[in-house]
Amino acid sequence: MVEKTYDITYETSFGGDYPDRLQSYAGEKLKLFFVPSVKHGREIVEFIRRTGVAYETVTIDRAWDLNKWGIGDYYDIRASVDDQHIMFDNLEKVLTSEEHFDVLVIPAVNGWSHFTAAAREAIVRRVKAGAGLVLMRPFHGEDKLKSPELEELSPLVNLFEEGFAVDNNAGEGYPKVRFDLLKSGRWTAAKSHYITSGIPLELLPCEELAYYPYQAAGDVLIEAADGSPIAAVKSCGKGRVVAFGYYPRDILPQHKEFTGKESTYDAVIDRWAGAKSSCTFAFLESFYELVYRSVIWAAKRETDCLIEPPVRKEQEWDVRTSGSLVPDRIQYTIKNAYDEIVAEGNCDGSVLPLPRQLENGGEFRVALNAFAAGELVDFATFGFSQPLQASIAEAVLSHQSLQVGETLQVMLRLEGLAAGELSVQIIDDYGNVLQQSVTAFKSGSDRLTQEFRAAAMKSMHITVQADVRIGNHLVQRWTSERIVVTPSQRQIEDFEVFTAPQNRGHGDFLGLVGERYHEIGITGLFPGSSKTLTMSGAEGLGVYWYHRGPYVERKEQYYRTKDKEYLVRIPCLNDPAFWQGLQHKITGKVAEFKHFGPIAYFANDEGSLTCYTDELDLCFCSHCLGEMREWLKQDYASDIEALNLSWGTAYSSWNEAFPLTREEARRRSSYAPWADHRRFMENTFIEAYRRIASIVKSEDEGGVIRMSGCQASTAYSGYDYYRLHQHVGYFEAYGVGNQYEFHRSFAKPGTIIGGWFGYGVDGATAKHGVWHGVYHGLTLCNIFWEFSMLNPDYSLSNSAKDLSVPFKEIREEGIGKLLLHVAERDHCGIAIHYSMASVRGTTIAADRARFESNRQGWIDMLEDSGYQYSFVATQQIEAGELLKNDYKLLVLPYSIALSAAETAEITRFVQQGGVIIGDIQTGLMDKHCTPLSQGQLDELFGIERLSTEAEPFYNNDGFVPNADFNYFVPDESFQDVRIAEFGIRSRDGQPAYRDDFMRKIAAVNIRQYGEGKAIYLNLALAEYTKLRRQSNGGSALRELIGHVIGLSEASKPAELTQLNGQAVHAGYESFYYTNGNAAYVAVLRKLSDVQSLGHDGLAVGGGKKEEAEASMLRFQFANYAHVYDIRERRYLGYTDHAEFSLAEGDTKLISLLPCQVTDLGVTANGEWKRGATEQISFALETNPLAEPDFESVISIHISAPDGSRDWLYSDNIRLARTNYVHEVAVPYNARTGIWTVTAKDTATGISTQFEVTIV
Repeated sequence: MVEKTYDITYETSFGGDYPDRLQSYAGEKLKLFFVPSVKHGREIVEFIRRTGVAYETVTIDRAWDLNKWGIGDYYDIRASVDDQHIMFDNLEKVLTSEEHFDVLVIPAVNGWSHFTAAAREAIVRRVKAGAGLVLMRPFHGEDKLKSPELEELSPLVNLFEEGFAVDNNAGEGYPKVRFDLLKSGRWTAAKSHYITSGIPLELLPCEELAYYPYQAAGDVLIEAADGSPIAAVKSCGKGRVVAFGYYPRDILPQHKEFTGKESTYDAVIDRWAGAKSSCTFAFLESFYELVYRSVIWAAKRETDCLIEPPVRKEQEWDVRTSGSLVPDRIQYTIKNAYDEIVAEGNCDGSVLPLPRQLENGGEFRVALNAFAAGELVDFATFGFSQPLQASIAEAVLSHQSLQVGETLQVMLRLEGLAAGELSVQIIDDYGNVLQQSVTAFKSGSDRLTQEFRAAAMKSMHITVQADVRIGNHLVQRWTSERIVVTPSQRQIEDFEVFTAPQNRGHGDFLGLVGERYHEIGITGLFPGSSKTLTMSGAEGLGVYWYHRGPYVERKEQYYRTKDKEYLVRIPCLNDPAFWQGLQHKITGKVAEFKHFGPIAYFANDEGSLTCYTDELDLCFCSHCLGEMREWLKQDYASDIEALNLSWGTAYSSWNEAFPLTREEARRRSSYAPWADHRRFMENTFIEAYRRIASIVKSEDEGGVIRMSGCQASTAYSGYDYYRLHQHVGYFEAYGVGNQYEFHRSFAKPGTIIGGWFGYGVDGATAKHGVWHGVYHGLTLCNIFWEFSMLNPDYSLSNSAKDLSVPFKEIREEGIGKLLLHVAERDHCGIAIHYSMASVRGTTIAADRARFESNRQGWIDMLEDSGYQYSFVATQQIEAGELLKNDYKLLVLPYSIALSAAETAEITRFVQQGGVIIGDIQTGLMDKHCTPLSQGQLDELFGIERLSTEAEPFYNNDGFVPNADFNYFVPDESFQDVRIAEFGIRSRDGQPAYRDDFMRKIAAVNIRQYGEGKAIYLNLALAEYTKLRRQSNGGSALRELIGHVIGLSEASKPAELTQLNGQAVHAGYESFYYTNGNAAYVAVLRKLSDVQSLGHDGLAVGGGKKEEAEASMLRFQFANYAHVYDIRERRYLGYTDHAEFSLAEGDTKLISLLPCQVTDLGVTANGEWKRGATEQISFALETNPLAEPDFESVISIHISAPDGSRDWLYSDNIRLARTNYVHEVAVPYNARTGIWTVTAKDTATGISTQFEVTIV
């Protein structure tokens, strides 16, 4: 076998049932070569499963992004938009090898001329030597020289070419399908030929398929009504060639409506183009057989036995074959139009008896298999129909969509010569029968009515199925369109994992996709899920990377000309015309989708004021300038002199106000006109989301909007997360800019905090990433994308397998619900300042990089020291939330810009017992970024500022401890970082250090003020993130900060140490949660290697495979408690510590309870009836016997008789008290037998199991 680069070996061992009639075909197994695509590769697997052929494959997709990001194990390395050589090199290696193939099945991909010359020549050489060739949609490629090899080989000459075009969602380089040239209509066999023999083209929905314009260069086998060739054959050398000109997937025809243009973010399958056929039976099976007959013929392996069209008589068929090979048995199977077997057996000689029940009417297909000496020698399918003796003449539904609690009425009018029974079933998306009835009807005309009351369920739809039966034989089935049952619960209440399924046409693999999703642990958006996401119609909120060309050109022109006409945002978010058009689009889209009850409406992906976080001073258009002047008037309380004072101007009218660019502001040393412009544009960006959310709610009161691909908070992106959280209900965060911390800090109750996962990441990196996300507040993991989870054959990628482990444990064991929806995260009393004014201030001061690394340094420092924290925004501080929310310590990381109201509240916080830590440049600007000669908190800090500079200088290398310092003993050898500002002197309070040169510069100055303390470090933590990665790096700095934090009342519920009591720091992060009088403590061990990150801050590609040796650790708790190991389901006793080992990337999760849980009592009936709603009562028993002052999570697992977990009826429930009653609606078609119910208390692992018999 040829070794291929970055490709998979196709797996055929899994999937649903399939017809096996072709597997015993006579002779040795054929060996075929396929070129499957990433999108449709499963089709090749299904062909192989049906035929049993031997095979080799090379995966090539038409779309470059599917080649690049479509196989998870080789994510991001197989291709790029303009480089596909790896796949075509694989193709060449296989074709030029000595490996034997009976038949080559070759699609054109994006045109034969894209194949290497050696590959094309190898195909010709193999065919002329006797190999068969089956061509799918042969063409050369737009703007390419014609391939002489294809011209020599193909019996169809293409009258079209396809190339590449711009995709509206993703940019250029995508295949351009000539939909304008495709035609549809009936297909017929043009001549008698082995390939088309026994293929019932007249029964197939060919009008739903399409074909390209071709000219015949061989014998035409299939043609359209207008004579256009669809399939043709010819010989070339010793080989045979078959060509198909239909619009294909890989080898089968695609639905003519399929475009593949659905957004990756739109999970509403109902709106997919070409995903559903009107045909009531699995018609694609006939096309598998057509392709197989083509392969057999091309391989010259057809037997000399052909089943001829039967001679039809009233009660029987006369089945004959032609050819020298006479079969010894002809097997028949008669199916109705709904793929139900009506009769099957072996022909009596040549006679096929027709059962009398067929006289009741219907459409039928007869599959014939001819055998000789136990081998299949030919196969064919023929159809016929009988007049219906009774039928549904009219069906009327009272609703096309239902709210929970509403009643659906179904009126059916029957007509016919015979009486019978009408069976009506209400079926959900997963095939469960929710309601059923059987009613007798009379001959002639009869009307029947059924009702169904909608209840909350996990299925998005119900379908009404009405079967007309005469003498217990199905003669007609009427199936309604799917009826949406609008979910009553739209907020998520558990840990969720989403990924949107992708349209591949016809919808025949959606069931398998759903099964694979559940194996991965995906909990929403899968086919049929009641949890869905839809589009909002919003646009214009950002510039996609692939569409950045015009933006980049305007930027280039501005820097060349300095003309502000180029500093215009397109579209302008302050343009009334933009909003007029957008409101119409949003209301229309929401009206279209609101009955699906989406969790959120997608507003944008990777939005920004500019392009991502690009630094460009947008927008100077007339709309923005006019709106900004009105905004300034309000912001400055209509006091133009206040504006002049801030801006250094002499305006007499607000209409004169004109902001500055960054360059102009720096040149003039006038920052406020720039900063106020940036602040106004942030307000514009946030106002856009407020307006979109408002428009959505005006059409759907319960609707919220979703922001995806969130960017870092910069002076140009527009992302003030505190303000955005007032309007956006669902965020999909990237990993850049400490977003997880901002989101969990600012989220309102019910806000979904999502994060992007997938990207081919596997190993310990995958496991660690999921746990890290959950501990940092992510309530939902969204996977990019289906193609990186499911390989082309639908096997699971390594990434999918490795991500599934934490996904399923966190969800199925109730851990996610407990930590994210029941308990509250403990911030240890520590707040970190979130200051957009300081973001702007450090940007205009050209020190943004240090600002960001300093903030990261503080985060790493606190986490390494075992603390947690929350960010607190300017507006929250101004509103007095430091004291209201019981914070003990406020960290001001490079908080250069403060408002007067912030300053007053921070002072009040300290006076009433709080502690603040300023590091560098604290308060040296006002909220407009106007520089000040003294910091606004300098007096509170007790410092004198002789200079506002914070640049490296000669004498800031050394630290000399202050002998009179009495708060803690300063480390005499402290040298981890440098003193930041040489102008800082201690005026009031005590400095822990002074500089070694002047012995004047103060560092770590501590001043008692009121009941609290104000601490000014005069050193930055910007280098700590690098220091901590070194051996014992940053230990002195950690010790110093530990002393400083210790001066506050901030506290942690547990201390993580080694077994010898030595503190554990970098490499581990501890987390704490409270739940009434219960608590939970966790530690996550970080990875020793730093994973490569993409531009969006997300891990991309294969992760860490080998884990370092497990560490032995100890949690020392602040108090005694009943301690449980949650993941190991183990009681550790009434104790104040826990010892354990912890592998790299893994986590330990501990419960600290005020009482011991002794049992989980369960009461339920031992026998459950189909169609009934059964109850399970739970009772949590504790010692001592008292009702716990905390809530619990009970995870319920219901397993079928074969032992498989039934995801649909397994759940996590919130136990607010010790007793709870859970209801299970048993479907009418539930499997009978013994089912097992397992219930477990998540926090303790106490569980119980019992059996019920479904009858």
